[in-house]
Amino acid sequence: MILHLETSTKICSVALSNQNGLIDCHEILDDKFVHGELLTEMIDALLKRNKVLRKELSAISCAIGPGSYTGLRIGLATAKGLAFGLNIPLIGISSLESLVKVAQEIHPNKTYAAAFDARRNEVFLRIQHQNEVLLSDQAMILEPDSLKMYKSLCWIGDANEKIEGILKAEGTTFDNSIHPSAKGQISLARQYIHHGKVDDLRSLTPNYTKDFYSAQNK
Repeated sequence: MILHLETSTKICSVALSNQNGLIDCHEILDDKFVHGELLTEMIDALLKRNKVLRKELSAISCAIGPGSYTGLRIGLATAKGLAFGLNIPLIGISSLESLVKVAQEIHPNKTYAAAFDARRNEVFLRIQHQNEVLLSDQAMILEPDSLKMYKSLCWIGDANEKIEGILKAEGTTFDNSIHPSAKGQISLARQYIHHGKVDDLRSLTPNYTKDFYSAQNK
């Protein structure tokens, strides 16, 4: 029994899975980041309605970025607290990799450009075809001719509107129906556990991909 947490964007998502796959998922999308107020309540509600006790969990997976600095910190802090208290493994998973997993379940055999909105013309980006990572998670400032070496990309994530107004690539499509979800972590978490790739609670940190930016007070 594994609990999965996704807090990389304004979507707050928690899911529960067992060896047969998804059991249940609870998601909230709000214009404001509600993770700090609602994440633990969502976890408790999900476990309660499925009659699962915390002590029955065998592992926890959590999105580690890139994405919202605040959302990632809240998600990882919650995951670490639960994993430490229950003495169970913690698995950190790329937010963009799990987004690609969600997309692959809906539209297989595409080359996905998974992107989250950063600021100005910048995005957090990953390009992947099936299991081959063509461009690893990174922050990138987009210009009209950016990524012209990649053909027929299918863009997913919350940056599509901005990207569509910048890029001029042939064969590019945008799927706005696919959003970040804890469900995208299920197969990845089990794969990592199978190969013994669990993380150390003390050393695991969010992958921000760039330095924190804060406007100075006047």
